[in-house]
Amino acid sequence: MDVIKTNLLTKINFIEHGFFDRNGGESSGVFESLNVGFKTEDDAQNVIRNREIIAQNFNIPVSNLIILNQMHGNFVHVIDSKNIDQYKFSSQEQSLSIEGDSIITDQKNLLIGVTTADCAPILLCDPNAKIIAAIHAGWRGATSEIIENTFEKLKSMNCKYILASIGPCIQGRSFVVTNDLAEKVEKRYISYFNGRTLFDMQFLILEKLMKLGAKIVSKINIDTFLNSNFFSCRRQNGQYGVQFSGIMIKE
Repeated sequence: MDVIKTNLLTKINFIEHGFFDRNGGESSGVFESLNVGFKTEDDAQNVIRNREIIAQNFNIPVSNLIILNQMHGNFVHVIDSKNIDQYKFSSQEQSLSIEGDSIITDQKNLLIGVTTADCAPILLCDPNAKIIAAIHAGWRGATSEIIENTFEKLKSMNCKYILASIGPCIQGRSFVVTNDLAEKVEKRYISYFNGRTLFDMQFLILEKLMKLGAKIVSKINIDTFLNSNFFSCRRQNGQYGVQFSGIMIKE
């Protein structure tokens, strides 16, 4: 199991974080091996065991690992002391019952995270307000205001010094899109090579984060489409697992 950390977030002494690759779990076949997605065709018990492995890496019970049923939308969940129990993991059914693509919390020992397989995981922290967030942003989310909505919530919670790290995702050199999709974004995010239309989603996300007021943004330049250590829905032709990225405030 390889867990990638960024210097930006590692310097914050009250949090733990990590962008996981696909290795070190219990799943097999196209889901080999650290697949954490219940919506895949993997065995649910393998997915639960893989979530337990990640939770153990953070020294927490698996109930404190929170992953939403991601919908490529723009809904943000804020977890606080009043509603925390409804989010704690208890079963596959419970995990899939809460839909959304962004989580914000100020609660300790609660590992919030997202799953990806080419989409971009974004981890955020305001070290002054001691609030963290995790965003799942594919091209649908990135163009339908999931990032904007998360920042709006954070600012309403008095977050003024937001740091952001973009994890491994499909890079612009690999993200072939249709002309219809290309017309939905500004031209500077689109390039053309050998008859292919390419979309630099990571660049779009980085610029959005800066425009919305992130003080510092770091990015990991790992292309999930080209790197077989990561799941990739495009490389694996629709049958694939998902890797985990998460952040937690330590006790």
